[in-house]
Amino acid sequence: MSKIIELPEILANQIAAGEVIERPASVVKELVENSIDAGSSQITIEIEESGLKRIQVTDNGEGIAADDVALSLRRHATSKIKTQADLFRIRSLGFRGEAIPSIASISKFTIKTATADEVHGTLLVANGGKIEQQEPVSTPVGTKITVEDLFFNTPARLKYMKSLQAELAHIVNVVNRLSMAHPEIAFKLINDGRDLTTTAGTGDLRQAIAGIYGLTTAKKMVEISSSDLDFEVSGYVSLPELTRANRNYITILINGRYIKNFLLNRAILDGYGSKLMVGRFPIAVIDIQIDPYLADVNVHPTKQEIRISKERELMNLISSAIAESLREQDLIPDALENLAKSSTRGQSKPQQTTLPLKQTNLYYDKERSDFFMKSEVVDEQPSLFEVDNPVKRLDNKPPQNSVKHANRAGVIEEDFEHPAFDFSNKSKVNKLVDHLENEERSNFPELDYFGQMHGTYLFAQGNGGLYIIDQHAAQERVKYEYYRDKIGEVDSSLQQLLVPYLFEFSGADFLNLQEKMPLLNQVGINLEPYGDNTFILREHPIWMKEEEIESGVYEMCDMLLLTNDVSVKKYRAELAIMMSCKRSIKANHTLDDYSARDLLIQLAQCRNPYNCPHGRPVLVNFTKADMEKMFRRIQENHTSLRELGKY
Repeated sequence: MSKIIELPEILANQIAAGEVIERPASVVKELVENSIDAGSSQITIEIEESGLKRIQVTDNGEGIAADDVALSLRRHATSKIKTQADLFRIRSLGFRGEAIPSIASISKFTIKTATADEVHGTLLVANGGKIEQQEPVSTPVGTKITVEDLFFNTPARLKYMKSLQAELAHIVNVVNRLSMAHPEIAFKLINDGRDLTTTAGTGDLRQAIAGIYGLTTAKKMVEISSSDLDFEVSGYVSLPELTRANRNYITILINGRYIKNFLLNRAILDGYGSKLMVGRFPIAVIDIQIDPYLADVNVHPTKQEIRISKERELMNLISSAIAESLREQDLIPDALENLAKSSTRGQSKPQQTTLPLKQTNLYYDKERSDFFMKSEVVDEQPSLFEVDNPVKRLDNKPPQNSVKHANRAGVIEEDFEHPAFDFSNKSKVNKLVDHLENEERSNFPELDYFGQMHGTYLFAQGNGGLYIIDQHAAQERVKYEYYRDKIGEVDSSLQQLLVPYLFEFSGADFLNLQEKMPLLNQVGINLEPYGDNTFILREHPIWMKEEEIESGVYEMCDMLLLTNDVSVKKYRAELAIMMSCKRSIKANHTLDDYSARDLLIQLAQCRNPYNCPHGRPVLVNFTKADMEKMFRRIQENHTSLRELGKY
């Protein structure tokens, strides 16, 4: 008796769904991509309970013919390729014919569709992949697909779903990427009756970026453009002053498809050269147009990993395009803008008056190189754009300085303050934190300061000889122990802000931070939702200086996004490490005698004054014997030539 059987089609579709449909966001991605392929200009995504209860995608595309509706539920049934040759010149987003049958096999699935040349539309209802109803229906041209009770017949998959907020963040991220890939399409994402993402569909990429990342972020991005015989590269990248702690804000698009590619990410960073601090990443949207023959998208069912011919040439093109655009920019911060920010801190807080505006009325004028609003009042919801509003809008961190140091050969080399520490490497983090917690107090020598070299190294003498101190590493150690103690002593003591701060994030990060807000609350940071993808900070912990609020809160949020399941204890320790580095004096900074001596006094009081939190030495010592060896003062007694009988 034969042991090999052909699996039923529904079972085969459920197996395929394991690769194609990983979570509700996968359903949204596949359905929206089909809507884009159908030539839609408007796409609306409505979800309930982060897509697990219901996902509905409505478009105004060309629709599906009545004879093809039932066939669309068959595996590998597609209208986008017909021959083997078509597989090597794919321009559509979907083409494998796996998405619809995979989704239908693990949900309650409904299609309502109509084409322009048919007198009526078609309604099809399927349950677990089996068609239960198909009949004519009156419906506008286009397609509406409803997916309900996702994974109802594969309950094991539900165990691997994360929280509703986490799943919703994945959906927002998918829609954001697709809206930047297709700015000519008007997208609307609605969750439980509330609008999350709305784009105008004007075809202006910068306007789409403003709708997703915020107006302030869009203003700090510069356009790039370059081409050769094989590739056309365009898009926007952020100025070096606007960075993030992870690569999640880098979007690479090839022929309208969002992809993941490590080498192209590397090319983007190379374009910045030394303008980025180690461990920081820009916000970038790179659109690449390529001959389909040079890109193989049939590598994985998700179609996010592709093979690219002439990849090195493409990398060079991207790097040079970014370098050229940044070369033309004035990277010196605007002094007037900084002065305006600082001057508002001393003013009394005026009354806030909100103006009801519609988010989709934001337009970008290329000739004026700025955004403007169309004055159409549509609802009475508080807007982020306010009249006489003293709230500060922040979305950037101050640029970091590099250091020049001498290597063993005495050659001056440029480097950053310390090697980038990867907080996403949890084993590395845990080892470092455990090491720091187990430090024992040591006896520190009494030092007499007498000078500074190159604004970087302090010189002191003591009973042990000559001591050379790295001023950045020294203050980093001092501040680390300060923050470690202060963050560990978090209580209800908070300082009210005269003028609150606003912090903008992408939709996905905004949702993730909402879910993880208790961790921030436990270190004294209480962020409240304030409009779309924005938090407001009305008070700050007393251990945080006011000049540290802007970058400090962003650093805490970035770290929280990187360390998803870290404990409060680990989170506080990591936070102390990061904040101590950011707040320490840099190289090429001259200290007066009083400040230098005060730093050495503070260093002597540290539990471990010998290493910075990253393990670099704070100071080195030349003993008296070492100095005598260098000057050859340690040798045999002198014997004159006369005594040796030479003359």
